[in-house]
Amino acid sequence: MTSKQWFIQMCCLAGLLLGVSFNSNAAPNNKATIYVIIDDIGYRHTDDQALVLPNEVTLSILPHTPLAEALANKAHGQSREVMLHLPMAAYSDKTLGPGAITPQMVPEEISYTFANAINSVPFAIGVNNHMGSELTASEEAMTLVMQQIKQRNLFFVDSRTTPNSVAQEVAQQQHVPNARRHVFLDHELTEDFMQSQWQRLIRLAKHNGQAIAIAHPHPESIAFLLQKLGNLDTEHIELRPISHYFRQGSSQALFTAEGAVLPATPIAPR
Repeated sequence: MTSKQWFIQMCCLAGLLLGVSFNSNAAPNNKATIYVIIDDIGYRHTDDQALVLPNEVTLSILPHTPLAEALANKAHGQSREVMLHLPMAAYSDKTLGPGAITPQMVPEEISYTFANAINSVPFAIGVNNHMGSELTASEEAMTLVMQQIKQRNLFFVDSRTTPNSVAQEVAQQQHVPNARRHVFLDHELTEDFMQSQWQRLIRLAKHNGQAIAIAHPHPESIAFLLQKLGNLDTEHIELRPISHYFRQGSSQALFTAEGAVLPATPIAPR
């Protein structure tokens, strides 16, 4: 055996002992994570286009909508996670739709409305707010909502439709697993805007280790996400289902640290 052959064998043996892979294509262990939620699901027959996205993308479905049950069942059949997209009172003139929670409701009304809403979306494991700029700013109302969420062992993702939201503070008080949206990908349906928001999502994920995006089932959004989610390896990013966020026990850390350093994308209250 030549000295060169001996040296190569010793290097390989050392690599095996140290757990080092010599495969240049091996995935890095320090990938950042993104979570993508598609909400506003349930009214349009084109909403089922969201089912072509990777199964790690979560669907959040509006209650009592014509396609809620069918799309929830299809998503579950793909092993895709499902959430309830719960309408909440807002400072806008847009229609909230059925199943909405308002601050004028007494506790019994909130309990009844929430129970019917969650029962209309099979397999829902969590909740995020549809609109909600008024309700999520009310500590009293959100306490009642979080009690309903806690009773069913669900989690809550604050869509952050207002900077005045107290939803996460109340969730912490009620010991409800919670998170927040960091980026809205498509509240402007242009390639330039979505590209800018996507880059923001990637920056946030790399800075904090993970980040949550919300998008909608517009054909333009689905096409954009199909392209971007198919190239995550080049960004050293991984896509995970939203439940993974809570299995890590990371909601408290991100809740306390993220806002002052990297605030969520500002939007008009809705």
